[in-house]
Amino acid sequence: MKKSIFVILFFFSFCGLSLAQSEFVIQNKKQQDKIKFKLINNLILIPVEINGVELSFILDTGVSKPIVFNILNVSETLKINNSEKIFLRGLGAGEPIEALRSKNNVIKIGDAIKIDQDLYSVYNVNLNFAPRLGIPVHGIIGYDFFKDLVVEINYSNNYIKIYDKKIYQYKDCKNCETLKLDFFNKKPYLNAKVTVNKKDISVKLLIDSGGSDALWLFENKTIGLIASVYNVGDF
Repeated sequence: MKKSIFVILFFFSFCGLSLAQSEFVIQNKKQQDKIKFKLINNLILIPVEINGVELSFILDTGVSKPIVFNILNVSETLKINNSEKIFLRGLGAGEPIEALRSKNNVIKIGDAIKIDQDLYSVYNVNLNFAPRLGIPVHGIIGYDFFKDLVVEINYSNNYIKIYDKKIYQYKDCKNCETLKLDFFNKKPYLNAKVTVNKKDISVKLLIDSGGSDALWLFENKTIGLIASVYNVGDF
């Protein structure tokens, strides 16, 4: 029997009040929406519309900035203007990656819309997911989406539900477990212990829905394990 996997993520921004146009707003009377996604190699692919162009993005809890992969000149199609060159860190190993940052983009996910979204366009071919997933992937989005809404991810039935934070009411679930999250650089972590050679070691796990593997543990010669990555979709 397949185990049902159901995740509710609460991402709240404590960076001060934002104007309505700089947040995702659900544009229907119920203030909630249900969005189907494709689950390929444990990655969540959701439909995203940017400046009127329909694209496919990875929903990634481990990324702090929305990024467009400009492999096929997607930025030109999106009519991205007012761009400036910057360098992004944290996109894999190695040196920072050159990117173009643009402002005032309109992004729509289901019935949720934001009309003042910063986008980061990169040309690095190593960030092209299409060959291993078998379908076009135009970008990734995470923190900017999660921080404005309550997001329920149902891995078993391949859909997410989004709610306006003001109307969401949590329902008790006897088969669920609540875990405390810590946030660093706009990314969620949880504290856990792993047993290696009969020794318990405390680790901090990055919850990364953009990682296709169930668990990564990084070794350090001094203290053993210093960091790890946990994909909630694999358990």
